[in-house]
Amino acid sequence: DAGIQWRFPYPFQAHETVPVTQLRSAEMGRNTPVPATGLRDSSMLTRDENIVDIRFTVQYRLKDARAFLFENRNPDDAVVQASESAVREIVGRANVDAVLYQERDTLATNLLTSVQTQLDTLKTGIQVVNVNVQSVAVPDQVLAAFNDAVKATADRDRFKNEGQAYASDVIPRAQGTAAR
Repeated sequence: DAGIQWRFPYPFQAHETVPVTQLRSAEMGRNTPVPATGLRDSSMLTRDENIVDIRFTVQYRLKDARAFLFENRNPDDAVVQASESAVREIVGRANVDAVLYQERDTLATNLLTSVQTQLDTLKTGIQVVNVNVQSVAVPDQVLAAFNDAVKATADRDRFKNEGQAYASDVIPRAQGTAAR
């Protein structure tokens, strides 16, 4: 404001400078396994009860310094918790094939909107700029079983296609022979 700005000494009054234009980031999913389960904290369960490891980074900046400083105790932790909650919700609603292959591109956009919604509900004064999905993979402990399941599915589809090709070859010949 205009005019003389008086400020009392430290015990009575203080100020904090907040870098509003600074781009901050929070990384989700570490490589260190949790001692109790042996899985990483990035491991989560899909709708079809498979385990998937997801590692991503959330980039954000401040949109309201007052809300950032005074509405929450630790808004940086709120970003981490909202991100973990959002990714578990999105992955929990999808099948493992959708997370790994089909909807992998839309995962980042869904995460961005979900995290931003949660942060707006908490009134953190944070604007999520970008979500970078670094890796989506099956954990090493179940990789062999997952590869076997994928091969079995591919074999089933291949045998089904071969049977249909055989049927489409034999049936017209048999109908022709019967008509002759």
